[in-house]
Amino acid sequence: MNQPRILARVVSGLAACAALSACAGSISQQEEVQIGQQNAAQINAQLPMLNDGTISSYVNSLGQAIARRTSRGDLDWHFAVVNSEVINAFALPGGYVYVNRGVLTNASNESELAGVLGHEIEHVVRRHSVKQMEQMQGANIGVGLACALTNVCQNTAAQAAIQVGGTAVFAKFSRGDEVQADEGGFNNVINAGISPRGMLTFFQKLLSEEQQSGGGNASAWFSDHPGTQDRIADIQRMLNDNGSRISGLRTDSQGFQTMKARLRQLPAAPRATQ
Repeated sequence: MNQPRILARVVSGLAACAALSACAGSISQQEEVQIGQQNAAQINAQLPMLNDGTISSYVNSLGQAIARRTSRGDLDWHFAVVNSEVINAFALPGGYVYVNRGVLTNASNESELAGVLGHEIEHVVRRHSVKQMEQMQGANIGVGLACALTNVCQNTAAQAAIQVGGTAVFAKFSRGDEVQADEGGFNNVINAGISPRGMLTFFQKLLSEEQQSGGGNASAWFSDHPGTQDRIADIQRMLNDNGSRISGLRTDSQGFQTMKARLRQLPAAPRATQ
């Protein structure tokens, strides 16, 4: 996979949102959904997608169960898996959520995967990407999506290619946005009847890998999700404050274990070429 070339195509395609007058000001929900549809078409065409019936059906079912219980349950939500072992996830405007295969590989139970999905869903609920687009050129968003879904931005040539208007652009959320997504995601998971403890254990797992290996497949997560170490303490506090709410909520399911068994049967994800 020639990622710099893919990045150029994705950014070119996603630049279409800049043509919308919405990108220069307030963006309505209809316009948000249109932007998401355009972005998703480019992402799906240019990134390696994991289109396995068992895995896709499970991830979509879990994602829908969480998203439908949010304040934006009216959106037409979509969930897809990128066939990359880079541990990351990202949400497009309008309800399009992507999770990398690496997240599925490293999640030990449904609670951990639900925590990741609940977090990304909350970014859409709070329109974090949309608020960024309202403040910048719409074409910039595509760069951040490509960076988040792959490790392309670690490549020098790619970094040179992502200069837009003389300014390096990365659609990264602030620590404040991430804290909001954690808090909302925590409640999203609870509302779906799933224990939010997986948010804590998954973050702890990634932090341990990052500290022990100095990078690896987890490094992209820390690049795109700032303040993870401090946020672990925030999540622990929320768990302590909500003991009665989370008592008895499920941590795992047969559907998750069936998905994991199927994942182990598949060929390895393609190696990213830079």
